This record gives sequence, C-alpha cells and structure tokens, in this order.
Amino acid sequence: MLRIAAELALRQLLHRGGKLAGALIGVCVAIVLIFTQLGFQNALYDSAVGIPRALDADILIAGPTFKSWADSPPWMNRALLYEAQGVPGVRSAAPLYSSSIQIASPLDGHALSCTLLAFSPQAPVFLPPGIARQTDQVALPDRLIMDRDSRVDFEAIRDAVLARGEAEITVLNATDTLQRIAWVSGLFDLGPSFTIDGTMITSDLNYYRLTSIPLDRVGVGVVRVADGHDVAAVRDRLAAALDGRARVFLKQDFIDNEIAYYAENTPIGYIFRLGLIVGTFVGIVFISQALHGIVSDNLKEYATLRAIGYQQGFFGAVVGFIALVLSVAAYIPSSILAWGVYVLAADASKLPLRMNLPDMSAIFALVLVMAVTATLLAVGKIRKADPVDLFS
Repeated sequence: MLRIAAELALRQLLHRGGKLAGALIGVCVAIVLIFTQLGFQNALYDSAVGIPRALDADILIAGPTFKSWADSPPWMNRALLYEAQGVPGVRSAAPLYSSSIQIASPLDGHALSCTLLAFSPQAPVFLPPGIARQTDQVALPDRLIMDRDSRVDFEAIRDAVLARGEAEITVLNATDTLQRIAWVSGLFDLGPSFTIDGTMITSDLNYYRLTSIPLDRVGVGVVRVADGHDVAAVRDRLAAALDGRARVFLKQDFIDNEIAYYAENTPIGYIFRLGLIVGTFVGIVFISQALHGIVSDNLKEYATLRAIGYQQGFFGAVVGFIALVLSVAAYIPSSILAWGVYVLAADASKLPLRMNLPDMSAIFALVLVMAVTATLLAVGKIRKADPVDLFS
C-alpha cells in the first residue's frame, strides 16, 4: 500500500506542472529565510565570543557587576590579581585592559570607533600566533596592531600597513588638549562583531598613554592554572578568596555567559529567534497551500477510493509523501541559495557566517517537522470528505 501511495503522490505532483514550481519556490523562500536567520544568529554568538576564545586562559576574572563584554565591562581593581596569584593552583594571573576609543579616519577625518585591548608584554594573554609573535612590536612606544578583518572604514589603515609596513593614526581623546599620534605597524586575524567594527591591540603602557585610564583599572583578569591542578577546584578557591569582589568564570562558562547575554538580554537575539519561528510558519503555510490545492483537485478521486475500501491511513500516506517530496526537493536548492547569501553577507559584514553540518541537519529536521504539520492539516480535509455528498 505504501508503494501505491508513493506512486499516486508522485503522479499528482507531476500532473500539477507550473503550480508545482510555484509551490516549490514558496517553500524555498521559507527555508532560505530559516537558513539566513540561523546563520546570522550563529554569527552573532560566534563574533561575540571571538575575544574570549582568543585568550590564553583557563579562568577569567571580571568585576563584581560584570554582565557581558559588550555591556561596557566594569573596571576591576588590579590588586585582586595579586591576590589571585597567591591562591594554590594558580600559575599566573595577568591583566587584560579594554576600552572603546575613537580614531580619525585617514580618508576624511571622521571618527571611527574601535575596541582597544592591551596587555603587559611581560605577561602575554593571547593564543593566536598572529598576535603572540607581535608582542615585541606592541611594546614599542605608541605602536599598535590592528585586526585585519576590521570593517570597511578601517581598510585604508590596513592597506597602508600592507603597503608601507605602518600607518599613522590620530587618536581622538576628549580629555587631551593635544591630539595623540600612534602607528599601526602590524595586523592580526580576529574579526569584528555586531557591536565592534574594529579591534586594535597594544601594550599596557601605550594603552595608558592613549587613553589616560589608570592601569589599576583592569577589564578582565586572565588566569592560567598550574599543571596537575583541577581547573574547577582552582576556580572555586579563587571565588572563595575574592569573596564577592569579583566574578570568577571557567573560560567556557565565560563564553557561555556571553552567548546567553546576547540570546536573552538583547533585542537582536529575540529578533533572530522570532525570525526562525516566522520562517517555520511560512514554510508550513506554503506546504499546506500546495497540499490543499492537490487535495481539492483530487477530492472526488479520493472519495472514490474511500468508497471502494481504501482506509484513511492510505490517504495520509499519499499526502505525507507529497509533503515529503515538496520539502526535500525545496531543501536542496534552498541550501545552495543560502550558502550564496552567507558568502555575500560574510564579505560585506566581516561576520563569521559559515554553513556547517549540524546546522544543515537541524534545518532539515525542521523542514520535516513542517512537512508533518502540513500533512496533518491536509489529511483532516480528506477525513471530512463524504463520498455521498461529493457525488450528489
């Protein structure tokens, strides 16, 4: 019976011709929308944790009211790091400084906002080799390195560094009567986020010269655990020693906190979740519309089959096969179109839009859910069909 139902479903689909193409296009639009929403949501989360992931840390220490890196992290007293170094199991506790600065565009002088990170050259805190090998460079007076993937406004600086080895920049500091000049003399790869257009890294002394922010105000403490010690146990000892004066995270917990902040406390996280729901609903509507048209066009034939003994399960199988074919046939071109959207959007926004197998599998499962839901709605119409009424 399943073979007969599958053959009947295929014949009914092929018989629709142009109407079938229209239905497929509608379902494709819904699936591409889902791909796009999920892709940008993942890019939001991945870019938000780009800096924490780049840190050479087992444990991170933040201020007592810390919520998120994007939420202007409150200062933490550097003296807490000296205390942390005395906790058993701590190998090192180094400061990472973070502030938002403005520089003058080399093209027209308008202000460009970027994040300035800084560390002591004697206590490096970054994992990427592109940053680590330039530690001596940032130790030089008024020298910085810049994220190669900073957005388009920073391209003139990047191009000057690639062409001449350095680019002069003007730091706009409202508290200074004189403009401060610095030089970008190297590049690294990190990537911007939804809230950060560009990132620069320098030494702690250069950070103080450029921002006038005292070095006892630390953004985040980067802690390495000594070999042979349990990281979670050291984290607990640190939390007890600091006694509410700071928040202590395992590195992965810090990353999870950032993702949760964007997902639960920002409008953009809500918008992306709503987009996924809307895309799923649109897909169900398009599949249901196609099934409704097929069922309506063949309702008398279905009634005839019911009259000669075919059971409701047979019609459910027919409609289910139609919905499955529509969904799978639309999924393949949709994934290709979505990949093209990812490539274009990643190039324009510099965000990490990537199509991966887990996401593709999750969306395919969601497409199957759409097909099942649409099938249940369509089968109800057949169940209500009375052969006597149809032929009267």
